[in-house]
Amino acid sequence: TGYQRRVRGYSLLVMSLAVTAVEGKNLQAKDVNGKSDPYVRVHAFDKTFESKVVKKSLNPIWNQYFIVDVHDAKGNIQIEIYDHDVISSDECMGQCSINVADYVDGKLVDKWVKLQPKKTEKVSGEVRLKIQYFKAGEKAVPQ
Repeated sequence: TGYQRRVRGYSLLVMSLAVTAVEGKNLQAKDVNGKSDPYVRVHAFDKTFESKVVKKSLNPIWNQYFIVDVHDAKGNIQIEIYDHDVISSDECMGQCSINVADYVDGKLVDKWVKLQPKKTEKVSGEVRLKIQYFKAGEKAVPQ
């Protein structure tokens, strides 16, 4: 389960999680054409990652992974789905949170997660995530 490293008197757990945003299904239509232009935003500790935008889809396939450096196994990683808009600001389509401690056993987890509202927006659908833990020093290559 990783190793401990001392930095200025603090003990840090150093590891990585490969978080793959595989696909979404039955997402909420946000555009006037009855579709959306969804993308994934991942907030992990002090970094934010974004996937490519999939145009005019309620069942997008991203197959995009992000390598997250983890220094606190008690932390959470926030996954948000947004509808890309050119003229107005992007709209949140839902979110979910993953607890880092649930994934430190080294096994690849492939699961569907139901989206929840971020504020009061109407939400539907799920996102498929693959999550895999890597010890510090291991090359993080997701399966």
